[in-house]
Amino acid sequence: MSYYKLKKATNADDKTNLEDKHVPVIDAPDRVKKGEYFEVKLKMGEGIDHPMEEGHFIQYVELYADYYQLGRVSFTPEMKAEVTLTIKLEEDCTLRAYEFCNIHGQWEAAKEITVE
Repeated sequence: MSYYKLKKATNADDKTNLEDKHVPVIDAPDRVKKGEYFEVKLKMGEGIDHPMEEGHFIQYVELYADYYQLGRVSFTPEMKAEVTLTIKLEEDCTLRAYEFCNIHGQWEAAKEITVE
C-alpha cells in the first residue's frame, strides 16, 4: 500500500480492518435547506477506534463541498479524532472528507447532499 496514494474503502459493506480504522465517517443529513446551517460530524474510522498515540495518530481532517474547502481540523495524539462542524450550502454537492494518518497516509469518504 502506497503512503502517497489516496485511499478509500474498496467495499463500503465489507471494510478491511485497516479501512475500518481510517476511512472517515461523515454524519450529516441527506437533505438540507439552502443557506441554513447544519451540523456535520466527522469521525475517523468506524467500529474500531484509531490509535491516537505519539507514534501513530490522525494528523488532520479536511471537509470539502465538492472541491471547495469548508474546513480543516488538526489533531494531536492527546485528542480524540472526531469533530463537529456547522456549515451551510447553497446547492447540491458531494461532501468529501479527507483524513491523514501519519503512518497510513490519506483516506477519503464522500456523501451526497441535496439542497432544497
